[in-house]
Amino acid sequence: MNVICILYVCQNTTACSLQKIDKDRRIISCLQCFRPQEMLPNHLLRVCMKNQTSEERNAEVERAKKSMKAWTLRGRTWDYNEMVKRYPDEACRQALLEDLRERHFLILNDPKDALAESSPPGAAVETHNKKPAQPTLQDCQRVLRVSKADMLIIHRKLLDQQHVEEDQRTLFRYFCEAILVLRYFQRPEAVRAFKASDWINKTNVDGRIDMEVQSTKQSAKFSITEEDSAMLDAYFLKIRPGCMQDSQDDQGRFFLSKQGLPVGNVTSDLRRLHEQYDLPSFSSQQARRAQITMAYSSSDEPADERRVRKQKRGRGPADQDDRDFGAFLLQFPATASSTPPTKKKRTAAGFPPDRMFYDRWRSVQLAKREELLLSQCSRRPPSVSKVSRLIQKEAWTGNCPCPEDVVAKWRPATRVQVESDPWIITMIQNQKWTGLALKDFGTKGQGVVATEPFAMGSVVCDYHGKVITGAEGRKLVESIKGDMGYLFFFHAAGRDLCVDAETFPCECHPTENTMGRRINHSSKRANLRPVHCMMNFPEGQRDVILFRAKRDIHLCEELLFDYGVKRKSFRGEAINLDWLDE
Repeated sequence: MNVICILYVCQNTTACSLQKIDKDRRIISCLQCFRPQEMLPNHLLRVCMKNQTSEERNAEVERAKKSMKAWTLRGRTWDYNEMVKRYPDEACRQALLEDLRERHFLILNDPKDALAESSPPGAAVETHNKKPAQPTLQDCQRVLRVSKADMLIIHRKLLDQQHVEEDQRTLFRYFCEAILVLRYFQRPEAVRAFKASDWINKTNVDGRIDMEVQSTKQSAKFSITEEDSAMLDAYFLKIRPGCMQDSQDDQGRFFLSKQGLPVGNVTSDLRRLHEQYDLPSFSSQQARRAQITMAYSSSDEPADERRVRKQKRGRGPADQDDRDFGAFLLQFPATASSTPPTKKKRTAAGFPPDRMFYDRWRSVQLAKREELLLSQCSRRPPSVSKVSRLIQKEAWTGNCPCPEDVVAKWRPATRVQVESDPWIITMIQNQKWTGLALKDFGTKGQGVVATEPFAMGSVVCDYHGKVITGAEGRKLVESIKGDMGYLFFFHAAGRDLCVDAETFPCECHPTENTMGRRINHSSKRANLRPVHCMMNFPEGQRDVILFRAKRDIHLCEELLFDYGVKRKSFRGEAINLDWLDE
């Protein structure tokens, strides 16, 4: 009996000692696989260094212990002042700071601690006569952080083609609007006027997505991160098409309501997003003020020196301190042909005499001049020599765009741009498309080849002919014994139409051999795609079938498109002739 008791005590003692060892065991990361391990020697023996000797494994354990000690001394501690220098973007820095706090990192000079020290426990006094405290940037952007987890779930469902409820789709739209207003400080009117064409024309520059809202009186130009761009792109590709309705005019806006109409009140959408997460609502103006306050507070320049510097800059009365660059543009409109305002004119209008607004004004004008040059090359990419000739023709004496930069920024024209492009309208009226030539292919007959290269998305030519109804086109088919010939049937806005290129020569161009009807067929090697456009001619709108390059077309390459589009439309099948992005 005594023996049994002794064994029982020994077993309990052993169990307690094991529990104590497990409790005090230190986690050391393996420097081979970069994963934390509770028993690093056993892990090295079984996984990472099973083919090495015990001496080598022991040396690796010591190296890992030294690395862990060094990280505890240095790597776990962050200095907020160093973070300000490394990460000038306030939104990114605050997000990183919050993440480090959640992971129990040590933050030196933490602004949160400084705020707590500035308000001691006994400092509570009556505040009914005081103005409410100005919200910080972290307060204004809190709704983005709180709702991010839910938005990522919705984003994943959208990408995986899973069902997303209607209220979740609307909430995702609120989140995308809040990104532009609260994180990138865009005014609600700029977000409301944001168009799909502005999104399509965005550019990726060193990991930042640059875009410009071109439909507002005050040009809004800003950059967003790739992560936020993925959120907006998911809305644009997965949610927005489901909101579009044929009976509603969406005006080409980026953000649409469930009824297919442009969003009317962005501020109300932001308030609903805050209410969804039971958070106090903040306006775009509060977010911009908080951003300015944070920028000043993070500066190393003392407040007294900043005040003196403002006085030296010669600012006028206090009401002029709030005049921003938008007011500067209203006073001095920046167009491609306008003259930059002199220092005398700037100071006379009440603006500071320094070059801050002046340099930004020149940047806006440079962008407009680049846009003007690109508008004259909407059909295909221009050459450097052509851009140089256009600049000389404009006779700009200063602030001239670099021809190489203009060529690099060329993008295929959007549908809206093409429908009002004067050069393309002239080509349709005259039927003198450049870069095309007829070639005899022997037994196959004549075809069309490119005498100049065409970039993907370029407008090559039109399928020219008289536009008639589908019924009239089918009567022509019967008259030519069931052969479709050069008839192009298509559907547009619920209408059954046909381009009659069989009647040759056409009434409007009796002496011209129109190129579109000569393009041969290929279902596998087609390099052109027909698209429908409502061209804005001086006498009114007209239905036109244009050919766009499906890929880059090389010099002397034959132009081909799939005749199956015509045949399917003739049989009444729905064929997509919309202006899709290649």
